[in-house]
Amino acid sequence: MKNKPSICIIGGYDELSESLFKILRNKYKSTTFINLLSTDYHEENLYNYNIFELKKILDLLKSKNVKDIIFLGKIVRPDLSKFINDGIVEKYIPMLTEAYRKGDGAVLDAVVDIFKEHNFRAVSPFKYCDDLCLNNSDVLKIYKKEDIIDIKKSSDLLDALAEFDNAQSVVCAEGYIIAIEAVEGTDALLERSRQLRKGLDQLKIKSGFLVKKIKKNQSRFVDLPVVGPKTIDLIKKANLKGLAIDIKNTLIYKKDDFLKLAKKYDLIIYNIS
Repeated sequence: MKNKPSICIIGGYDELSESLFKILRNKYKSTTFINLLSTDYHEENLYNYNIFELKKILDLLKSKNVKDIIFLGKIVRPDLSKFINDGIVEKYIPMLTEAYRKGDGAVLDAVVDIFKEHNFRAVSPFKYCDDLCLNNSDVLKIYKKEDIIDIKKSSDLLDALAEFDNAQSVVCAEGYIIAIEAVEGTDALLERSRQLRKGLDQLKIKSGFLVKKIKKNQSRFVDLPVVGPKTIDLIKKANLKGLAIDIKNTLIYKKDDFLKLAKKYDLIIYNIS
C-alpha cells in the first residue's frame, strides 16, 4: 500500500464515489473523502461537512497535504440564501451567484477555480484509476451504416444544447429524436424513452441508441457522464440497439458487470468523441 500521493475526493458519498474511494484508499493510504451530502457517513478517512464550511474544508486539505482533488458524487445545489459566514466562503458568494445564473456547469467551474486559488488541483478520476473507463477493445471502432444517422444526429444535438448548459444524453431511433435528458437524469430518460416507444408501438423493433457525451467546452474534471449496469438494463427494456459514449470522458460504474450485461443482451457499444 502506497502512502503517497495525498488525494481527496470531494462530493456526495454515493455508489460511484464510494467505489472510487475504496479503490484509491487501497492503493494510497492517505486518500480522504469529504462528503457534502446532508447524510453523515462513518468510514475511515471520511469527513462530513456542510457545503458552506469552506474554511474547515481547506484547513483539512492542508493538514492532509492534499494537492489533487477529484470532484465526484451527487451534490444537491445549495441554497445560497442559507449560507453561514466562516471567514472565507462569503468572499466567493458573489462569484457563485453569477455562476448560478449561467447553469450548473458554470457553478462547478467556479468551485474548481476556488480550490485552484488555494493551490489545490482538480484532476480527472482517470488519473489515478483506470478501472472506471472502457478500453478501445471494449467498443466497436467502425460504425454500421444504419447506425450512423441516429448517433450523428444525437451527437450534433448535444453539441448544440451545450450552449445552454443542459443535457448530456439523447435517445434517437431510426432518425427520430425520442427523448432528451432533462433534470431527471439518464435512468429516467431511458424509462421515458421506453414508455414513448411503447406508446408509438416501437418496442417490438430493436432500434436506436442512447448517446451520452460530455458537454462541448465542459471541464474534463467535473460532472463527467456516468453509465453502469442499470443503464444497460434500461437500454434493454427500451429495446434499443445499444449506446454510444466518449470512452475517454465517461465513468463506468461496475465495469465488469456493465460489459457482461451488454454482451448478454447483444448490445452495441460505440465510442464517440
